[in-house]
Amino acid sequence: MSTQATQNDIEQIEAFLKREARGIIEVSARTDDGRPASIKVTPVVDKVPFPTIYWLVDPVVYKAISQIEGQGFTKELQAMIDNDEELKEKVKAIHESYRDERVKLFKEMNLELPDNMMPMITDTGIGGLRDFYHLRCLHMFYAFHLVRPHAIGELVDKKLQQV
Repeated sequence: MSTQATQNDIEQIEAFLKREARGIIEVSARTDDGRPASIKVTPVVDKVPFPTIYWLVDPVVYKAISQIEGQGFTKELQAMIDNDEELKEKVKAIHESYRDERVKLFKEMNLELPDNMMPMITDTGIGGLRDFYHLRCLHMFYAFHLVRPHAIGELVDKKLQQV
């Protein structure tokens, strides 16, 4: 359930990011104890396109995902995707859904960019990927999963239960 970010939320997010939080639209998901877990940000900040509109800001989950990435889980997942046509199509659909949401948000907010920057908004998936059959950062996929559950997030959940 999305909610407007409170001052306390922003302070927690900035403490996690170790920088000023810019472009926050909402807290899109919260932890069981109410802390921000995933935030939604504008697709353009300071006239620069942001391909990532959902950010994972739960330090506990962020650290756990960093651990499994460090153990090679992203490569393991990519190999699974490469060898499974059904999973490959699910990953493509995740990227497309994310892109479509970003484009819709861009239009709803009446944002503008020069034509040469528009492909970052209209042609990329999660994390700015142009190849919709690949993964980059599990943190970005998971931030989206907390808002719109999907196959990669479910696989990450299973892996996190094993850690």
